[in-house]
Amino acid sequence: MAIRRVTAVLLVTSVVLILPGLAGIGASVPFAVVLALAALAFAAVRETLATAPTVLDYDLSQYAPDLWIAVALGAGVVVAFPDATGVELQSLGGAAGFVAMVNYFLTPAYGVVHALVGRIGQSLSGG
Repeated sequence: MAIRRVTAVLLVTSVVLILPGLAGIGASVPFAVVLALAALAFAAVRETLATAPTVLDYDLSQYAPDLWIAVALGAGVVVAFPDATGVELQSLGGAAGFVAMVNYFLTPAYGVVHALVGRIGQSLSGG
């Protein structure tokens, strides 16, 4: 479940960066402040977001409380790359989306590694 939450956070982070980039907004102090304030606002209402409905068979209440993390990551990217143009923000958002999808597609591999490590641990402990 945590893997899906990480994927969702990174996908929302990509949207947070790509959409302003498409609108021609580049990295700046005011933009970073707006994102930081939005992250604080989402963090303040995360308990309310935990009651989000199910849409198209996706229980949004599992992911909505983590919106603040995605926006905070977006603010962090803007702070880390203060001279980024709108196009560069789109690229950085694309990189976040790429990492999200790699994480998503590696989910079955995580399960295999977890099972393998568990079996090795059991055999080493004599169980």
